[in-house]
Amino acid sequence: MTERTNLYRKLAYVVAMALLLFPLSYFGSPMSYKYSPEGKPIEGQGGYLAEFRSDNGLAQANLGDIDPASETLKLATLGLRGVAVSQLWSKANEYKMKEDWGNLTATLEQLSKLQPNFITFWKYQAWNLTYNVSVEFDDYRDRYYYVRRGIQFLEQGEEYNRENPQIQWELGWFIGQKIGRADEKVQYRRLFRNDDVFHPEDRPLDQRDNWLVSKEWYRIADRSADKRGIGRKSPIVFYSSAPKSQINYADAIESEGEFDRGLAAWKLAGREWDGFGNAELEHSTGTLLHLNDEESLQEELDALRQKLKELAPEVATAYLEGLRSGLSPEQQEALDTPSDERSVEQLGLAMQAERMLTPEDQVLVSKIVEAHPDKRVAALRLNEELNHVADRLRKTKNYKQTANFDYWKLRCTFEQTPAAIDAHRYCYQAKQVMINDANAERAKELYEQGLAKWQEVLEAFPGLRDRDGTTGDDILVYIIEYAAVLEKIDEEMPDDFPLWDIIEHFDFDGALSEEMEVHKKRMGENAAGGSAVEDAPEAAPDQEDPQDAVDSASPNEPAAPAAADSQHDNAIDAEQQSGDAE
Repeated sequence: MTERTNLYRKLAYVVAMALLLFPLSYFGSPMSYKYSPEGKPIEGQGGYLAEFRSDNGLAQANLGDIDPASETLKLATLGLRGVAVSQLWSKANEYKMKEDWGNLTATLEQLSKLQPNFITFWKYQAWNLTYNVSVEFDDYRDRYYYVRRGIQFLEQGEEYNRENPQIQWELGWFIGQKIGRADEKVQYRRLFRNDDVFHPEDRPLDQRDNWLVSKEWYRIADRSADKRGIGRKSPIVFYSSAPKSQINYADAIESEGEFDRGLAAWKLAGREWDGFGNAELEHSTGTLLHLNDEESLQEELDALRQKLKELAPEVATAYLEGLRSGLSPEQQEALDTPSDERSVEQLGLAMQAERMLTPEDQVLVSKIVEAHPDKRVAALRLNEELNHVADRLRKTKNYKQTANFDYWKLRCTFEQTPAAIDAHRYCYQAKQVMINDANAERAKELYEQGLAKWQEVLEAFPGLRDRDGTTGDDILVYIIEYAAVLEKIDEEMPDDFPLWDIIEHFDFDGALSEEMEVHKKRMGENAAGGSAVEDAPEAAPDQEDPQDAVDSASPNEPAAPAAADSQHDNAIDAEQQSGDAE
C-alpha cells in the first residue's frame, strides 16, 4: 500500500510539472523575430512577458546594449544578486579608503555587470572617480586621468541605458563643470582639447571645447526627455543647462584672449538664452510656463484690474483713497517726489507706499459685490481671471528668479557691446604684460584703461551691480590683479578710483579689506577737513584778517569730495531690491 502511494505521488508530481510547462512557455518564451532581406527585424513574437517588455520598452535591448557577460553573471548568482551587489559595494568603499585604485576599478567593473540599469550607481561611481579619487594625486595629468576615467565610466553607463535623459544630463554636467570649473581648468581644458577619446575624427579643433561637448550632451538629453520625461529633475535646471554651457563657452574663450570668437559666441548665447525663455516649462503643479511671458502677463493682469475698477469706479476710488489715507506724511511726500529726485530714505519710503497702495483684488471684488449686487457675476468672473493670471505670473517670476534669468539675459546683451569687449581686452593684455614682460608700469596703464571701460559698462547697465550676478565678482578679480601691480611699484589705489563700490559690495573674502579701510579713513578725514574749512569760527582778536585764519586752518587740504557716491550706490541697491521683489 505504501509503495503504491509513493508511486501515485511521484506520478502526480510529474504530471504537475508537465502541466506547468504550458504556462511557463506562454509567459516566459523569449522573443523571436522575422527579418527583412536587409537583415532588419520586422516582426517579433514570443511569450507574454517578452512581448510586454518589448511593447513597453523594458527589454534590455530597448534600454541599451546587451552585454553577454552581464547577463551570464546575473544568472550565475542564482537569485543572490542583491547579496553579491551589497558585498561588492562594501569592497568598493574599502578599496577607496585604502587608496587601492586598481582593485577599486575592478570592483566597479563587476558592479556594472550586476547593476547595468541602476542609474544612481553610474552617477555615484563616476562622481567617486572624477572628484574623490582624482584629488589624491599631485600631478594634474594624473588627476585628469581619473577625471577622464569617471567620464568614460558614465559613458559606459549611457551605452547600457540609451535615451536616458538623467545619465545624459550628468554627462554634460561632468564634462562642463569638472573640466571647466576645476582649479586646474586651464590645464584640463588643454588636455581635453587634445584628447581623442572624447572627440570624433571629423570634429574641428575649435569645436573640441569641453563646454561645447557639454552642450551637445545637454541637447541629447533634451531630445530624450521629449520621449521619457526628466524624472525628478527641476525643469529650470534641466532645460537651462545647454544655453548656460554656451554662455560658459563664450566666457571661457574670451578669458583666453579669443575676443572675435568670443563676440560670436556671446551672440549665439543670447539667442539660445532667449530660446530658453520661450521654451515651455511645466511647473510642479502642472501649469505650463514661458519665462519670456512675464511682461505680457503683467500687462494682462493690469488690464484685468483696470476692468475691475471700471466695473464700479466710485467703489474703486473710495477704496484707493482709503489706502492712501493710511500712508504717513513722510510716505506721501516720498511718493509725490519724482523718482530721480528722491533721497535714499525716500526711495525706501516710496517702495513701502507703493506696496500699501496696491489694491487687494479680493477685497475690491467684495466691496463691488456689496455695493452692486447686480454686478456680482461680472465681478466674480473677473476675480477668477485675475487669480489665474496672477498665479501664472507669480510662478513665472519664481522660476525666473531660480534661473537668474534676467541677469543672464543682461549678461548676453552687455558682453556684445564695444565697451565690454575693450574692457576684457585691456585687462587680458595687462595680465599678459605682467606674465611675459613683468612690465608693471605698462600693466598699470592697461588695467586702468580696462577698469575705466568697466565703469562705462556699469553706468550703461546698472543692473550688473546686483549681487546675485557674477559680473561684479569678475570685475573684482581684475581689481585685485590691478592692486597687485600697484603694490609692485609701491603705489596705492587712488581715492578717485571709479570702482570702490564693487570692492565694497563683492569683496566677501576681504582680499582688499585693508585698501578699503584706508580709503574710507582718508575719505572721512577729507570730509572732516572740508567741513572744518566751511564751518571755521571767526578769527581770534589778535588775528588781523579772518580769511588768514581760514587759510591757515587747513593749508594743504583738498576740497571735500561730494558724498553723492555712497548715496548713488544705496539708491541703486534700493531700486534693485524693488525690482527683485518677486
